[in-house]
Amino acid sequence: MRIDINQKKISIGDKYMIFINRQSEYSASSELFRLLSVINLFKNDSPEARLTIHKRWSFFKPKYDIGFRDGKKLEFRALSFWKMHYQCQCGPDIYNIYGHRGRKHSVYKNDTQVAWWDKEVVSWFDGDNYTIMADGDSNTELIIAFCLIMDNHKSDRHDGNAVSIDIGNIGGQVKKFDPDFLQKVPG
Repeated sequence: MRIDINQKKISIGDKYMIFINRQSEYSASSELFRLLSVINLFKNDSPEARLTIHKRWSFFKPKYDIGFRDGKKLEFRALSFWKMHYQCQCGPDIYNIYGHRGRKHSVYKNDTQVAWWDKEVVSWFDGDNYTIMADGDSNTELIIAFCLIMDNHKSDRHDGNAVSIDIGNIGGQVKKFDPDFLQKVPG
C-alpha cells in the first residue's frame, strides 16, 4: 500500500492531505493557538477525528500521546534521540520507529518491518511531502500518526520560504535501512 502525505503550511498551523493508493482518504490538521502541538486525523467522510496526537512537554526527547475515539491512549517516546529510535506500544504489539541516514524512517511491529517512509528533498512553497510504503495488513492510521509525529517533531517552520531543502540525517542510526523491504510490499 502506498500512502502519500502532502503538507500545507499555514500561518499558525499545518494541514495535511493524505492519499491511500493515490485516492484521497484522510486529512489532518493542527489545532490553532496551542502551546504544545495537537494534530487531528480525519477520515474524509467523517467530521469526527479518528485519532488525536498530543505533544507532551520534554526537554530533548520527543514525547507524544496518541488518543483514539474509544478513549484508548498510546505513548510515543524516544528511546534514543541521537540515533533516532522511537517506540510506541499498542496493546501487546510494540512498534519501533527507526530513523536512517538521509530522510528515511522504518516502522517495525514486533521486530517485523511493516512500513517505511521517505521525505522529499525539496519542498516548494507549501510544505513537506512524504511517501509511505506499508504492508497492506498494517494499521494505516497508526502508521500515518507516526509520520505526522516525526514531521511535527522535526519541523523547522520554514514559513515564508519559497523553497526548503532537507539533506536528512547524517549522524548515527540504530538500524540500517532495509532496501529489500520494497520487494515484500505489494504495489
